[in-house]
Amino acid sequence: MFFKPEQIKQFIQTDNSIRDMIREVEKYGGKLKKDGLSTSQIRNVYGTMKKLEMLGWDTQTERQLHLLKPRLAYAAERHGEAVKDLKDVISTAIDSVTDDSSFKRFCQFFEAIVAYHRASGGK
Repeated sequence: MFFKPEQIKQFIQTDNSIRDMIREVEKYGGKLKKDGLSTSQIRNVYGTMKKLEMLGWDTQTERQLHLLKPRLAYAAERHGEAVKDLKDVISTAIDSVTDDSSFKRFCQFFEAIVAYHRASGGK
């Protein structure tokens, strides 16, 4: 996995790590592009995350958030190594979400990954 689990947890659970998160996610987006990840391979999971973000944090959102993990596992098995690494990163991030603030940071983290992947030339 590109990130250490403690690093992901810090990104999601603390507000003071935003600069580090952006710097590392920029590198990660390029790596995903180099590994051959396409946006369509994660679109379903990312779209669901955006819907949850609009609903806001509650117990139902938490439940739906954790159900993203099986979707990622399915996508990883269908599409290979690049999606498997993303699955590990996002699953660790999901496990780090404990409240509304960490949920918002998770959404920002996931969105930054997708944005930097796209900025690196990902399709």
